[in-house]
Amino acid sequence: MNKADITENEYPEVFSYRRVIVAMLAILLLILALVDYVLVNQHRRTHMNELETQLNYQLRAAATFMTEPLLRNQFADVEQFMEYWFTHHEDVLLFEAYSPTGHLFSRFERKTTSPYVIARNHEVTYQDRHLLSLTLSKDYSKTETMIQQIRNRLLLASLGITAVLGLMLWLSFRRLAIAPLEQEIHKRRQAQRELGATNRELDAFAYSISHDLRAPLRGIDGFSQALVEDYHEVLDDTGRDYIRRIRGGCVRMGKLIDDMLQLSRLSRGEINWSRVDLSAMAETIIDELKKASPERQVRVNIQPGIQVSGDPVLLRAVMDNLLGNAWKFTGKTPEAEITFGAENQDGGQTCFVRDNGAGFDINYADKIFTAFQRLHSPNDFEGSGIGLATVQRIIHRHGGMIWAEAEEGRGASFYFTLDDDESKRGNKR
Repeated sequence: MNKADITENEYPEVFSYRRVIVAMLAILLLILALVDYVLVNQHRRTHMNELETQLNYQLRAAATFMTEPLLRNQFADVEQFMEYWFTHHEDVLLFEAYSPTGHLFSRFERKTTSPYVIARNHEVTYQDRHLLSLTLSKDYSKTETMIQQIRNRLLLASLGITAVLGLMLWLSFRRLAIAPLEQEIHKRRQAQRELGATNRELDAFAYSISHDLRAPLRGIDGFSQALVEDYHEVLDDTGRDYIRRIRGGCVRMGKLIDDMLQLSRLSRGEINWSRVDLSAMAETIIDELKKASPERQVRVNIQPGIQVSGDPVLLRAVMDNLLGNAWKFTGKTPEAEITFGAENQDGGQTCFVRDNGAGFDINYADKIFTAFQRLHSPNDFEGSGIGLATVQRIIHRHGGMIWAEAEEGRGASFYFTLDDDESKRGNKR
């Protein structure tokens, strides 16, 4: 396992820390942005007020210089003054004057594409006598450029503050969350190593069962058969019955060993995912069961077209056990019926195997998926109690669930689901 393998579902507390940090930084950045907006607008209002004050002052000053020449009708001096004023104020875009009757007296203008223009009007009067109307407009793009520079500096400062605080929070986060997480990863790696060693021990144990126990078991069975063949006349009915029981026990023990080995093998190894037609598989299994018991008359209903994603070999073991159980537990039912189908539940496909056989007490349903647990006497129905434990293990390895519904004497239904989400398959081993 590496850090890339850690998902949000495995360590929700770590990712909740990250969400808190991101939320705090987002709120801080929003507050700083609002502060920057207020400060920039405050600077803009201050500079615009200063510009308007300066413009009004210039208009009043120009009116003062124009009053005396206007009273003397020295209009050439007035126009000469306007030209001089316009020439010596490069930020002035327009300087014009209108007579009291509304006729243009004089105009001086500079062409510009700047969107930042401010204009003000002023009346030149003397003793309530209207002499002239002045209009003065100026370009304040330099002021706006300065305000934008202030805004950019505030923005950079806000980002810097956010970055520094984010780094501090991240370091605290690493100390509070990442360090324990790394310890947890270390523990899991250690647990995986120990699990690997345990699995190797289990493999060795399985090998011991397969070879070391089978040898004396074959000896017991062989000598029992020799007793029957060589001393048949000497043994009475009781002795022959004892030997028959010994040989029957050897057969059952051999079957238990095979089932234990199969259950052990199904617990390990990779799942080879492919598309599996369960309906076709069920047809094949039922045909094999009918050939093995041609005297049985069983009504079988198989829903066509049921397909799932999974390991064909493992799913064959599931279907073998479920259909085999249905076939076995309907052995004493006069009109036996077995059904395999699927239905949609909660947006997913749920498969089921249903029969009308012996059934079982639903109060003991928690035991049927436990290895070697049986709810029926071996004299009534043979078996080792491994089949449903195997089925449950395979279903869980496929990311699914299995459960049962039953009524004693009226049959049983086994439902199972399989996870078809391909994005999760990398974690199923």
